[in-house]
Amino acid sequence: MNSIHKVLEYIWLILSAVCLVLAIHATLKIGFAQSYMFFILAVVALLMFFLRRFRRKSNESNQK
Repeated sequence: MNSIHKVLEYIWLILSAVCLVLAIHATLKIGFAQSYMFFILAVVALLMFFLRRFRRKSNESNQK
């Protein structure tokens, strides 16, 4: 079960990286006014990665 949580963490991290790349690309092509949502999604995905990581590690330490 713990490996599923690790996979989900890395999915959030990959999603954050993809959104950041898309945000930079869209900003260069169409401007920040229409691409700011990608930056917001990148930050939210990164926060989800750290939140899930913190929760998994605290659950692991509570089980020991």
